[in-house]
Amino acid sequence: MPLAERTVSEILLRWPESGPVLEARGIDTCCGGMHTLKDAAAAHEVPLEDVLAELAESGVSDAAPEASGEVVVDVREVVPRDRHPLIFSTFDGLPAGGMLTLVNDHDPKPLFYQFQAERTGQASWEPVEEGPQRWVIHIRKTA
Repeated sequence: MPLAERTVSEILLRWPESGPVLEARGIDTCCGGMHTLKDAAAAHEVPLEDVLAELAESGVSDAAPEASGEVVVDVREVVPRDRHPLIFSTFDGLPAGGMLTLVNDHDPKPLFYQFQAERTGQASWEPVEEGPQRWVIHIRKTA
């Protein structure tokens, strides 16, 4: 999904380094961050191309990391309430056959059940490392 079409909240969750760039342009999480970057830039009368260029300079790009079909999401430093939304938005952005490698600080069994309920038949779940301090799971998008 193009970066301009992602919500401000999703961009901040997936790329924390985007915060200073967006903040400098007055783009924040008003309204829960649910506006797309394109809409937020327009609302603040900021040229979208300039914001995208500044984000790219800080390492944020819609071409990375999904372009390869593989992405690592390490949620150990992410606020707990933001973990599942980040994981699901990342998974949803993967191409069919793409893989998300989840790194967590606890057994993500509840997430496994949530995937079964909300993405029925769309994901495979393969534990790679199972604690006690770090869990690594390969979640492949099958459909």
